[in-house]
Amino acid sequence: MPAILAFDKIASDLYARRNANLIESRTLAATRDALLPKLMSGELRVREAEALAA
Repeated sequence: MPAILAFDKIASDLYARRNANLIESRTLAATRDALLPKLMSGELRVREAEALAA
């Protein structure tokens, strides 16, 4: 039984990390999707984009 509990602890830590990474990835993708077209068109400069992303 202790092996199952140890595995459960490790697996739940990995699952929590996976969820945190998924949320961060979605946030970064949304930021990219919002800023990249404006940066490429010249509508927004890098300094302005840094302020918006912060």
